[in-house]
Amino acid sequence: MTPDLVHQIHRLIDEGIFPLHSSVSEHTDLLAEGLDSLALMQAIVLLEMEFSITILPEDLDRTNFSTLANIAELVRRKASLP
Repeated sequence: MTPDLVHQIHRLIDEGIFPLHSSVSEHTDLLAEGLDSLALMQAIVLLEMEFSITILPEDLDRTNFSTLANIAELVRRKASLP
């Protein structure tokens, strides 16, 4: 997974949904940082628009959205990125 993708997702969440603390790393539990169900739905919309992907109901697993690294992996799979 590329650090650029993680950084891009960090920026999307930070600027589009809620500010992330500077200490948030790619492995920080985002749910503990405040990613609630409403913020998750906003994140999904932003991810779908930014990366031209479709996140299906079966993708809505806690693990897929628990960290920036996991979100980046989901995006990479959905967008067929290397």
